[in-house]
Amino acid sequence: MELWEHPAERYIALGSLVVIAVSLAILAGKRLTEPAALILETPQQKPATSRPTLKVHVKGAVQRPSVYTLPFGSRIIDAVQKAQPRPDADLNALNLADFLEDGQEVIVPSKNRLANTSTLALPSPTTSLLPLQSKRSAKTQPKIIHLNTATEADLVQLPGIGPALAKRIIEHRRQIGGFKSVEQLLEVRGIGKEKLEQIRPYVRP
Repeated sequence: MELWEHPAERYIALGSLVVIAVSLAILAGKRLTEPAALILETPQQKPATSRPTLKVHVKGAVQRPSVYTLPFGSRIIDAVQKAQPRPDADLNALNLADFLEDGQEVIVPSKNRLANTSTLALPSPTTSLLPLQSKRSAKTQPKIIHLNTATEADLVQLPGIGPALAKRIIEHRRQIGGFKSVEQLLEVRGIGKEKLEQIRPYVRP
């Protein structure tokens, strides 16, 4: 007997083949049209940037004189506290609120040093008072400094003016084109009315 002898069986077989072919075509189309799987990569975290620092040398009337590393923007009081001031430290001689600069030298004076200096300056009972007063006057005679021509070395000779403050005075002089009056020193960061009166006798525009 021949396969698919009857026409009905032939049509059923052909229909099954068509259905199978269409199903395979649909499945293949779905695979082609499916979007590729997205691979999400976690962005690498950027390393945290370290805060800028500066180094200062603290010495004088402190228990731990050394070079200290401090955050940028620190003040003199921060450096002095790290070095642990001695009981005889004369902190009033420093502007503790002044900002530190990289490479700055902070010298904490001693009250005993000032006392010893005063003792040495006392006249001897066997020495004539007038010559001694003349010598003291000659030693303590202040040097008049002109702000518009003074160098950093000149400015640090003024009472209460350190290297950092001397640099700021020179920089401010450059910015304003020269000092027209002593009072303009108040525009320099770190110089207040008290410090201005302290150096006023020794400076001229």
